[in-house]
Amino acid sequence: MTTPLSNSAYIRSEHLRALWPWLPLWSVMALLAMFSHGPMPMFSTRTLAVAWEMWAHGHWLVPHINGDPYSEKVPLLFWMIHAGWAVFGVNDVWPRFLEVAFGGVQLVLASVLASRLFPTRPWVAKATPWLLMAFAYAFLFGLQIMYEVLLVVWVLAALLCLTPTATRAEPRWWLFGLMVGLGLLTKGPVMVVHVLFPFLLGPLWNTWARENRARWYGFGLLGLLIGFAILLAWAIPAGQAGGEAYRQRLFFTQTAGRVVSERTQGLQNHARPAWYYLVFLPVIVFPLSGWLRGIVALPMTLFRRPWRAGTGAALIIAGAALLLLLISAAGAHFNAHVDQALLVLVLVPLFVALMRQPLESGLQFLVVWLLPALLTFSLIGGKQLYYVLPELAGVTMLVAAAVADLRERHKGLASSYALGTWPLSLGAFLLAIVLFAMPSIVPTHFPDNLWLTGMAPFSRFFGVIFVVLGALLLLRGRGEMRRLAFAGLIGTVSLNALFTLGLWYRYDLAPASAFLAQADAAGRPIGNLGTEYNGQYHFAGRLMHPIARLNELTGAAPQADDDDDDTTVHDGDSLDDFARHHPDGLVVSYAKHPPANAFRFARLIQPSRTGWLMIWDAPTLNALHMDRVPPEPKQPTLLYPQDYWRTRTAVR
Repeated sequence: MTTPLSNSAYIRSEHLRALWPWLPLWSVMALLAMFSHGPMPMFSTRTLAVAWEMWAHGHWLVPHINGDPYSEKVPLLFWMIHAGWAVFGVNDVWPRFLEVAFGGVQLVLASVLASRLFPTRPWVAKATPWLLMAFAYAFLFGLQIMYEVLLVVWVLAALLCLTPTATRAEPRWWLFGLMVGLGLLTKGPVMVVHVLFPFLLGPLWNTWARENRARWYGFGLLGLLIGFAILLAWAIPAGQAGGEAYRQRLFFTQTAGRVVSERTQGLQNHARPAWYYLVFLPVIVFPLSGWLRGIVALPMTLFRRPWRAGTGAALIIAGAALLLLLISAAGAHFNAHVDQALLVLVLVPLFVALMRQPLESGLQFLVVWLLPALLTFSLIGGKQLYYVLPELAGVTMLVAAAVADLRERHKGLASSYALGTWPLSLGAFLLAIVLFAMPSIVPTHFPDNLWLTGMAPFSRFFGVIFVVLGALLLLRGRGEMRRLAFAGLIGTVSLNALFTLGLWYRYDLAPASAFLAQADAAGRPIGNLGTEYNGQYHFAGRLMHPIARLNELTGAAPQADDDDDDTTVHDGDSLDDFARHHPDGLVVSYAKHPPANAFRFARLIQPSRTGWLMIWDAPTLNALHMDRVPPEPKQPTLLYPQDYWRTRTAVR
């Protein structure tokens, strides 16, 4: 007779077996990729800069960057970073490990949600984490110390609270509210957009919601209020502590900047056209966008015949509108309102047609989650590809469910080699040919292309890897989905390694940060010339003082005080003002190519992305800008990375 204890132990062992081997595989690959190079500018370095300033100056309530309150982000991720620093000390290992842990939890939650939505199709829950970890864009973005990966955790957890289990049909409302609140503390009000539509349209997919509408909407609204109460418990005191300007940006303009369609000065709105997400959808979901079996299975599952009346007309309207939208994206550039109207004509008829189809509840859930969310994010003015990362889990479930349905109803198509992964195999072989040819072709045909010249010395080794992956994708028989996921993951990790070997030196700000750290510790003012400063030196250099944004021309910005004795560093000061007021100051400047006199007078030169970064004594750079010859420097110019300069002849 089985005892409860042994039965519980068996259940735990089965849960652990369900994580094998995809979770260990993903974890090892993610850790290798994450720690193959340092934190990436500007995403990771900016997040670390905010966490560092909060930690160094005791700003536990209000995030700060470069000495000013930072209204663009809410504090939960920073607090989690601080928790690790309190135990292990200040380092960049803990924040990166956190991101890997968030990604692993995301995969587990996606698998559990798939098992809830498709209880009679266990293959969907098995396939979902495999397909999700294959996404190249999501994997590479997950290497950044950013808020979206943690947001995905709260979104999936909140959606899990809404879905029924084998023993409980009613959602866990208080837990739903808690997850919404944690999501709000991670990324702000956008959290609600990710979870709102499965709640609002609950009766369309949830039997309990149809039978208990009053309780569904009453307790669901209460859950949302709990979430906002958690956010306000931080936001109200933070607004008071941060001052009037911070309070206005936090409660009003910060969110407005992402909703408006026009680019607005002072707001990070990332305004893009309405068709942006639709056009880049194949990129976001690659390599699934190259899996023919998944592409064929989707329409066959979602639009199973016989169609309801009006379905054909809805699809014609959606198809015509999509064609016009693609024409606009290809160069016609319709009016923004026309693009938005076309987008509505694509997604709304498609949504109505799908809701009239006799779909199982899991598919209905995915439709009411994904399509309204896509429409909402597309109509919002501010767009970044990573804004829709939480929905990628839904995309993998949708594809997995469609393939599972194809395996049940169309066994011939489910096993047909013509619908296999051979297009991806051809792509891998073509990439391998390019990688093999690069060392021979790049030096003679593309000598000025920094990306190609950086990767060419290492490319042939990675060409071998893609030949092996291409051969793997050509195999037939069982295990096609796992081969696809494995090839997608290994291919992405390989490209990240190629980037690290050939190009990371152009993103590594450690030399400049170390040099600035010495100046900051000595109390020397620092200015950043001509471009906005995003905190990229603050964490790596553990800087304790702000860096001023300088203009090259005198009078480019109004000055609060023009007293020559003023020693305060002002954003908007001209280079001349800064040099006169701070003769011991340093200035960071940037150029496509370093001028010849930089090798004589600059304190430090290093590559920076596609250009160059130089650090100067402020009076020296000011004299050069005024066509005067400054005094000879006491120390030679530091050139980084040293291995780079050993193989090049610098013009001095």
